Amino acid sequence: MKKSLVHLLGFTAILCGATSCSEQVDEPAAGANGALTSVSVSIPVADPVSRAMPEIPEGYKLRCIMQLVDATGAPMADARYTEEVKPGSESVEFSFIAPEGYQGAMFWADYVKALDADYIYTTTDLKAVDYNTANAAEAFNNPAADAFYGYMLAGNKSIALTRPFTRLTFKNADAAYDSYTTVKVTDMAAPAGFNVINGNTASYATGLASSELPIGEDGCWFSAYLFVGNNSGANLGAGHDIALTLGGAQTTSVTIGGAQIPLTRNYDLTALVSATSGDVTDVTVTFPGGMVDPDAPRDIKVGDFLNADGKYSETFDPAKTVAIVYALAAPNTTENGKEVAAYAFALSNAARLKVSDANTDFAGTVAITNETYTGAAGPADWDAFKAVAGADNNMVKSLADWVAEHPVTGSNLSAWYAPTPSQMVTLVGRIFNGGEWTIKNGSKLTVEFPARDKAVYDSYLISIGADGYFTHNNSVANFFTSVLGMAEGASGVEGKIAAVQVSEKDKTIGVLASGLTGATIIRPVISIYK
Repeated sequence: MKKSLVHLLGFTAILCGATSCSEQVDEPAAGANGALTSVSVSIPVADPVSRAMPEIPEGYKLRCIMQLVDATGAPMADARYTEEVKPGSESVEFSFIAPEGYQGAMFWADYVKALDADYIYTTTDLKAVDYNTANAAEAFNNPAADAFYGYMLAGNKSIALTRPFTRLTFKNADAAYDSYTTVKVTDMAAPAGFNVINGNTASYATGLASSELPIGEDGCWFSAYLFVGNNSGANLGAGHDIALTLGGAQTTSVTIGGAQIPLTRNYDLTALVSATSGDVTDVTVTFPGGMVDPDAPRDIKVGDFLNADGKYSETFDPAKTVAIVYALAAPNTTENGKEVAAYAFALSNAARLKVSDANTDFAGTVAITNETYTGAAGPADWDAFKAVAGADNNMVKSLADWVAEHPVTGSNLSAWYAPTPSQMVTLVGRIFNGGEWTIKNGSKLTVEFPARDKAVYDSYLISIGADGYFTHNNSVANFFTSVLGMAEGASGVEGKIAAVQVSEKDKTIGVLASGLTGATIIRPVISIYK
C-alpha cells in the first residue's frame, strides 16, 4: 500500500460538519440519600466561537443518561434515567429519590434516533461505552457522532459534562489526490470500552468502516471522533492503522499508521495528507493561536499525577505514576537547601504494623493538641523519629521495605518519608472531606480538615479504581505521622502517636492520640522541588 505523509494541525473552527470541542468543570453542593434530589446537567454543545447553538442533526435526538452507582462503582438496579435535551438547550434536569447506598452517578449524552435505543454508541454498560458496529458507518463525517460524559459524587446537584474524544479530520494536501472524488474508511482501529467513572479506555475497536463518502470541494475527506482515555498513550499506536480507499475514475489505497495520529482529548486535529514513498513518514504537529501545546512546560498544580522521574501531568499512567499532588508549598519554603514546589502522596500504603510492643518504649515529652496538627510539612519530623527509634523499628523497616519497591529517580524529588500530622490531615481532608463523609475526632481534639478538593479526589478515583481501598481493608485504619507525644491530660509520660484515622466503612475521618501498640499504616509522601 502507498505510504502517506501526514501533517497534523489543531483547529478550533468547524470542519467537515463536525462540532467544536470545549470543556467545563463544576463543583456543586451536597444533598442526602432518601430525599428527593434534583441534578442539573450542563452539556457544552455550543460553538465556542459564535456561541450559537448548533441544530440537532436532522433525524436525531439528543438524550442524556444518568446511571446511579453504589460504593463499588456498580450500577444500581432500577436507577438508570434518560431525559431528552431539547433543541436550543444546553442543560437538562433529573429528579429522583436517592436510594440507600447511592455513591455517585455516571452521565452519558449522545445523539440517537430514539431515546430508548442506542445508535452510534452502545451504552448498556457506561463503564464500557463502545462504537455500535451495526451503525458504525454513521460515526464518520457526522456531527451526530459527538457525545459527552461525566461522573458526579453523591450529594452534588449539578455537573457540566465534557467530551471524551479528540476529533480527527483528514484533508487532502497533495495534488496527486486531486482527481479522487470519494473516500471510504475500510478499517479503523480506535480506542473503545470507555469508562465514564475513571475516563479510561479498555480495548481497541476493530472493523470500523464507513460508507463511500464524497470528498468536499475544500479537499476534506472525512472526520471522526476517537475516544481518548486517561490511560491512552500519546498516539493511536503502532499496528492501530487507518486504511482508506480513494475512488472516482480510479481507486487507490492509503494507509496511515496509528503512531502518526496523536490522541489529545478535547482537541480538534486536522491531518493534511500527502503522498510519499519509501519507509520514512514525517509528522508535524502545530497548535495555532488560542490552542494549548500540551508539551509546553507549566507550573505544577494540585491533582497532577507525579511520575517516578519527577515529571507531572494530568494523565494517569499506571506504569509510571507514583503519587498524586495534594498541596502546593508556601512561597519560599525550603528543604535541605532546595525550594519546595509541592507535596504528593503515594498511591499505596506501607505495611500495617504496631510501632512498638509497649507504650512506654518511647517517651513523648509534649502533649498532643490541636496545634500538633498544624505544624510544618516535610521530612524533618520523620528524620527525628528515625533517630530516636532506630533502623530496627517496625515503622522504619516498614517504610524502608516499601521504598525499595517504589523507587524514584527524579532529581527534583525528595526521598519518600512518613507525613507530618499536618500533611496527613491535609491529604485526608482533600480526598475524603466531602459528600457523605464526616469528621469524628478523638482524644478531646477538635481539628478541622480541609474540604475535599475535586482535582485531588478525581485523580484519586482514577488511580485507585472503583474497587480500590485507601485503608487496609475498606474498614478503619489509623495512619502514622512522624510526631510522638503524650496524650493530652495523661499523667506521666506515655508514648502516643499523633495519628489520623480513616474509616471507609463509616465514612468518617478524624485525629486521635494512638498508643504505640496499636497497628498503624504509613501513607508515604514526597516533596517536589522547583
